[in-house]
Amino acid sequence: MNSFASVALATELPKPELLKRLPQNREDYIVSRKMTKHILGQAIWQCIVLFIFLFAGEHLIPESDITLQFDRPTGYVYPGRATDWDGKDLYTKEMMAKHGASRHLTFIFNSFVLMQIFNMICARKIHDEWNIFDGIHLNTTFCILWFVIIGGQVLITQFGSRVFVVSLYGLDGIQWGISFGVGLTSFAVNAIIKLIPDDCCPKIGRDSVDDRRVAAKLA
Repeated sequence: MNSFASVALATELPKPELLKRLPQNREDYIVSRKMTKHILGQAIWQCIVLFIFLFAGEHLIPESDITLQFDRPTGYVYPGRATDWDGKDLYTKEMMAKHGASRHLTFIFNSFVLMQIFNMICARKIHDEWNIFDGIHLNTTFCILWFVIIGGQVLITQFGSRVFVVSLYGLDGIQWGISFGVGLTSFAVNAIIKLIPDDCCPKIGRDSVDDRRVAAKLA
């Protein structure tokens, strides 16, 4: 899916606004300070969300199938962690052999991928433009590949079974709804990150445009 995503983003046509940008030197690092800001921001947010669901999923993720709640008929998903905080066994090898991967970890996998899929749309704009959907309808290849990736993720999650190490039963409707809600948070995080000054993030390589901008500010 990463290959599809890279192909989709590579099909973005150059815009006239590119002519208004300062020229880059060939020695400049390909990852700019602004890009670093968004990469770190999205990564930090995704880690926070996924760790919350990983360690508290049994209190947050509804489970409609009572047979998958095992010995905890609480209405929530059975935890997919190997052990609890006190070292007590949770999702044992016997459960794995009988039921395949847990719905808990399948939900986390699905939510993680959906955050990347929605962040693809954000990644179309790398200069903090506010309208991330601008011109998206003009790039047919991107739209087709985006929906192909969505369809592939649905097939993997619902029917991947032991081949892709996901739950044999897939996810139910409520779990899918929550997963999509989690994925959509990428839009909100992208908007918040744009409000953060680029100078707050490290520069990991030479960037002549950034150097000229800083020099102009100090002048």
